[in-house]
Amino acid sequence: MQPSLLEELTPVPNPYPIQSELSYPDIWTLCTQARDLAWDPRSIDYQDIENADLPADVRDAGAEWWSLRAWMEHGAIPYGAERLRDAIYSHLPFEIKQHVVNFIAEELRHHEASFHIAQALGGYQPSPRADYFQSIIPQFHNENEEKTMSFFGGMAVNTLFEQLSGELLQARYENAQFDSIKLACKLILRDEARHIQFGRVIMRHFFGELSSAEKLLLGQQFAKKLKGSLLNGVYAVVNLPEDERRRAGRNRALAAQHGLGATHPDDEIDVIKRALDEIREDVSKYGIEIPHIAEVDDKQPIVL
Repeated sequence: MQPSLLEELTPVPNPYPIQSELSYPDIWTLCTQARDLAWDPRSIDYQDIENADLPADVRDAGAEWWSLRAWMEHGAIPYGAERLRDAIYSHLPFEIKQHVVNFIAEELRHHEASFHIAQALGGYQPSPRADYFQSIIPQFHNENEEKTMSFFGGMAVNTLFEQLSGELLQARYENAQFDSIKLACKLILRDEARHIQFGRVIMRHFFGELSSAEKLLLGQQFAKKLKGSLLNGVYAVVNLPEDERRRAGRNRALAAQHGLGATHPDDEIDVIKRALDEIREDVSKYGIEIPHIAEVDDKQPIVL
């Protein structure tokens, strides 16, 4: 017997029937927009930041900031891959599978643009300098809880975060004083707008079908993920260990002060709070409650 026949095989669900008819024209519109509005990060001219007269510590802070963005964009790819597998083997409509494929490609594109900016500022960092990031960042796309929910319930958790991310990126776009950074932020925001719209389509079509238990879990998972990973240096530095909070906060503030497309640590919680209030209002009509999040709802200044 060949050794390969002795290996344990992962069971693959039956993909049939494979449907091609469209069920949700509004989702298909997002898919066609993704095709029409595709862009190439390599087409952006990054020489303005390569040639800028910036102090070494500012370049280092900017490279760290954009490396962090690159890691997070890259971290969305396995999430998308999991959702694509789910969509295929759950026999979901074609346009939903297409949207997830577009999402994966767009997150890769966002990673690449962030990588180029970090490289132009002083050098992309392929791994976090701080050990805590090695464990925190992967948790953003930990699938254990989402897999206990329905497909659209699990996707809703992620798409609500797209709204938070979009609000923060808007503030970072407004901060950018270099054409290349501003253009990259603008193009990423355009993609994120479709991701956010997909979340609204999910709410409109599927939130009414969620059970009471799943609605409760959705709100809890949103709060857990925000507290457990995104406030640990990704969306804000508030939940970092004190020494790292001060170090990362100073660097983020430095990047913001020099217009490198960052946000000041004291401003981030304000942005998140406004977006969180809007999200709560959006989901409350479907009977979903997002629990109190002390770090945001009882916000305190970040001491640098």
